[in-house]
Amino acid sequence: MTDHEVEIRWPSALPSSPAEEGQDLLRAAGIDAACLLLPTRRGAADIVLVLVTTAVAEPFLRTIFEKLAVDAHNGLKQFTDRLLKRTSDGTPAPQSVVFEMSAGGRVTFTSDVPERAYEQAVALDARGESWTWDSRHTMWVPG
Repeated sequence: MTDHEVEIRWPSALPSSPAEEGQDLLRAAGIDAACLLLPTRRGAADIVLVLVTTAVAEPFLRTIFEKLAVDAHNGLKQFTDRLLKRTSDGTPAPQSVVFEMSAGGRVTFTSDVPERAYEQAVALDARGESWTWDSRHTMWVPG
């Protein structure tokens, strides 16, 4: 386990600047963050894992991202967009960002998740479940 509140585990096959920018954003908000490059594995290396390693009493996304913006969902969206952005030179970007709590629970964001998903995510008690956005029902669903 780590001593950092947040670890960004970034695929080494992708340019690391978005992860470093995300780390800097968290640190500027007073969150102890570290960025670790993951070695390339067989298959796609297009998922970023953001590991929240401290236990929190309220939903973990609200706790982390209310420090980044007045509205927590704006901070969450800004942070996630930074990690998912494609560079102007066409360098590949991750297809998803997965937030995982050390006590369990995962929330997966993709570039096509709408604004309302971010609003719902900060109120989501994600502990113990894996959550994905269901665009047909416009809500987070476990699964």
